[in-house]
Amino acid sequence: MLQQIAFMPQHQFHVLINFAGEDERIVAVLPNEAGKFRVVDQGKIIAELKLNEGCCTCYKGKLRKNVMAQLEHQIKIHYA
Repeated sequence: MLQQIAFMPQHQFHVLINFAGEDERIVAVLPNEAGKFRVVDQGKIIAELKLNEGCCTCYKGKLRKNVMAQLEHQIKIHYA
């Protein structure tokens, strides 16, 4: 039986992401103990990411390359 690891709202952090043009929004990033991150924008889950050896991959949801690059950079900075 697989054990599901919960995302931890008490460890969340917020980042400013430029989605396109002048569309900048602050999103919440909720980590879990397995190295996965849930990205929440205005109360909706927009993606779930996994950090593998310094590289982020999106395994749920779909984000543009520029948004993924910004999120990856911010996650690395947060945990540096």
